[in-house]
Amino acid sequence: MNWKKLASVVMSCALAGAVLVGCGGQQGNNQDGKNAVKIGLLTRQNLSVDRLNEMAKEKSSNENIVYAYYDNLSAMQMALDTGKIDIMSAHKNVAKYLTDRNSNLEMKEMDKHPKDDFCFGVRKGEDALKADLDKVIADMKADGTLDKLAKEYITDLKKDQEPPAVTLPFQPGEVPLRIAVTGDLPPFDLVKADGNAAGFNTAILAEIGKRLKRSIEVVQVASAGRAAALTSKKVDVVFWTAVPVKADNPDLVGLKGFLLPRDADIPEGMLLSNPYFTDEVVDILKKK
Repeated sequence: MNWKKLASVVMSCALAGAVLVGCGGQQGNNQDGKNAVKIGLLTRQNLSVDRLNEMAKEKSSNENIVYAYYDNLSAMQMALDTGKIDIMSAHKNVAKYLTDRNSNLEMKEMDKHPKDDFCFGVRKGEDALKADLDKVIADMKADGTLDKLAKEYITDLKKDQEPPAVTLPFQPGEVPLRIAVTGDLPPFDLVKADGNAAGFNTAILAEIGKRLKRSIEVVQVASAGRAAALTSKKVDVVFWTAVPVKADNPDLVGLKGFLLPRDADIPEGMLLSNPYFTDEVVDILKKK
């Protein structure tokens, strides 16, 4: 399916409550000194970067840290390349994909290895849709499909290989299930140069569509626009939403010295499916 033919949700840089670095300006005014460690991460749906910087100041006494939000991975990588940030915070499989293809980048694992669960987000009140997604996720875990897709689209992906394109299911005459994805998060999901959808997440969507006997329409949405796209009913499902894995060890840390709140990426009015994938959070830096 050619994504150029799909509807695209275009979110303004002036989106209420967020002024995005990826759109040309940094959200927040933390000016605590020139020696601050500047860290970029994708925009969260329910945690402003101002509040994140307050948390960093309160809980990370060992370093002067300033966080900046970016609307997409490409903008964040450009900021790292040009020195606007010192570190990209990303998931390990994204970091591996980038460092495999860029000899100037390196990945650094964090202490205690914080992790995120990846879930679908649906509107509150859409209990039947959530139940359908939960059932399909459980079935795909039980029959090994999720592991198989992760192996094909992530683990076995070679350094010189791009994630394969995926054909999404189409049922003539049926209203499609509209699903928001970033399209800029390889190897999970991306829009290839020819306009086709590809990657692990897209392969999962194709399988879900087949099992639910539903057409799947993918709508590319920037990170900050996910909640607005869902509440405005431009999409039926947000794919993905990240939830920090609850720490069994109270000393577990995420980011730089503290865990993000579990609802940092869960806006009001959203229900989450059961997790379909878990990945570690790591740092990406430029080699010195």
